Amino acid sequence: MVLESFAPGTLFARIFHGSPVAMFVATLDNQYVDVNEAYCDLTGCRPQELVGNPVAEIELPPAAGVDCFDPSYLTAHVPVDERKTMLRTAAGDKRPVIVSTQVEKWGSHCYRITLIQDLTKITQTQGALQRSQSRFRLIFESIPLPVFVYDVATVAILDVNPAAVRHYGYSREEFLGMSMMDVRPPSEREKFLKKLHELPDDTRLVGVWKHRKKDGTIIDVDVTSYALELDGRRTRLTVIRDVTEQLAIQAALAAGEEQLRILATVTADVIWEYDLIANQASFSTGLVPAFGYEPSETTASPEWWLSHVHPDDRQATTEGFAAAINSDTLYWSADYRFRRADARYATVLDRGYIIRDADGRATRVIGAMVDLTQQVELKEAAERAAQEERRRLARDLHDAVTQSLYSLSLMAEAARRRVQVGDAQATEEYIMRLGELAQQSLKEMRLLVYELRPSALERAGLAGAIRERLDAVERRSGMTARLQIDDVAQLAPNMQIQLFHIIQEALNNTLKHAAASVVRVRLQIEDGLTLLEVTDNGKGFDPAEVAAAGGLGLTSMRERVETLGGQFNLDSAPGQGTIIRVTLTSTDGNNG
Repeated sequence: MVLESFAPGTLFARIFHGSPVAMFVATLDNQYVDVNEAYCDLTGCRPQELVGNPVAEIELPPAAGVDCFDPSYLTAHVPVDERKTMLRTAAGDKRPVIVSTQVEKWGSHCYRITLIQDLTKITQTQGALQRSQSRFRLIFESIPLPVFVYDVATVAILDVNPAAVRHYGYSREEFLGMSMMDVRPPSEREKFLKKLHELPDDTRLVGVWKHRKKDGTIIDVDVTSYALELDGRRTRLTVIRDVTEQLAIQAALAAGEEQLRILATVTADVIWEYDLIANQASFSTGLVPAFGYEPSETTASPEWWLSHVHPDDRQATTEGFAAAINSDTLYWSADYRFRRADARYATVLDRGYIIRDADGRATRVIGAMVDLTQQVELKEAAERAAQEERRRLARDLHDAVTQSLYSLSLMAEAARRRVQVGDAQATEEYIMRLGELAQQSLKEMRLLVYELRPSALERAGLAGAIRERLDAVERRSGMTARLQIDDVAQLAPNMQIQLFHIIQEALNNTLKHAAASVVRVRLQIEDGLTLLEVTDNGKGFDPAEVAAAGGLGLTSMRERVETLGGQFNLDSAPGQGTIIRVTLTSTDGNNG
């Protein structure tokens, strides 16, 4: 037998079968009428194995002679009959449980409603069971949407769930002293009463209404109301879904159709619209510049779009789109490859907004498709460059380590031989040279190790990257390193990158060749000019000789400055240290 209240799609059926608490309904002579999934999971039985058969899995209190149609019985038996007992599973195991059962009237028959709490999981459900002192309290309070129970005759609020308290701002005690008129603005009250009194008792009430929160905020709500007889009173159970934002978006979209058409003509993105009801799709003129398709080459069908998605991306893209449409989300996005008019594939990012009707059914999707091919290619080029840089550093590391270790071993062997012949003076000289070589090797190793680390520029910005470099290399090498830097946030990203590489190359030269004890980096922005100085007190050199030999990375630094449209100056002489000056006449790196 199937109770009308348990017919698929009814609110009670959804609550009953969706409840995490094991439940079943039985006749007074203890035959299963319906069971929920939680009860099947607990017993290990399938619904078809239980419904229509005697309740044998658990001991129930006797119900012989019960007349639930007697008003005195209903008054006397409001408390739920609760007891501890054992439940036998399909596997033959016995579990200690608490059985809460109550006899209720449905139509012309009386039935048992029974909730089972597995005591092996009492810590998970104890709180919920304590709150479940009346019929369906646990289920009622677990619904995430606001729910009201009110008297039809007086429209007085009889009960609310926690979601209603949270959403409307009233306490439960305040609600119980109010009516459904109090949650409506004055303009809606007469309409509500007229609609309510015109409805037959067993009619479901649906529609969009306006409600008012405690703070005075007016919201749009999608109402679904069911007739419910509660303790002999005509009541209604009303489920509320706030659709304020959704309706506002829909209104904005309806009012902005012309703006959308204008946008489609001026943006490089491809604006598209998919009518799910008519199964028709339209694309903006952005298809021409973005992918080379003329309007005459497209058709008003989603099949045309799908046929241009790369075969390897087609299934994942369509499944993701279908999942978004069939859920309650308002957004869909995917990245995939799309075939251009010249048969090459572009990498695109596609995003859509899903428009739904009052019942939550998706009706239209409006979206934009962006060509990411250039960005992807730039990213891949950057990754290739990074890999090549790491390979270069690996080679440098290998060469430096090999050469340094070989030189150290030769020096150590020479010192050992001088010790054997008792030449103390030569031994001391060898040891001093050994120490100097070790110190220089240590500096080079620190430099290479720093360069192998992830880019500090991306992580910490220009100022942070320079500080990290000075701390990790120069200061650890015993050098005094000073930094004076202005706020460089106004500098274009490309300029910051180039300046960092110039500073890094200058510091490398100081570390490897200058034998300096002090290095200073100064980066200032004054009156639209970007000024950089890297100064050391090292041994200096003849710039003409070094330039002729193409050494010290001077060519690389000069080329970087030239790409920025700036000036590069070098001031050095033997025994007088070195100053590298860079002057840029803008902050965006586009001086030409």
